Amino acid sequence: MTVETHSTPCAHTPMGVKGCGEVGTIGSPAAVMNAVVDALAHLGVNHVDMPATANRIWRIMQTSSLLRAAE
Repeated sequence: MTVETHSTPCAHTPMGVKGCGEVGTIGSPAAVMNAVVDALAHLGVNHVDMPATANRIWRIMQTSSLLRAAE
């Protein structure tokens, strides 16, 4: 296996540089949402839309509890 890098200058900046400040934040939202879904999995939840507000999580928990009680 050979690992190589290939640099492509940015055509939109005078020096051809690209920003790198957001690289570390790309995976964070997905990781948080996966953690929320994992925490609610025992209620039968397999998806939560973003943003995971307290109100949204509360409604999901209440709805899931009511559905499970009806079974």
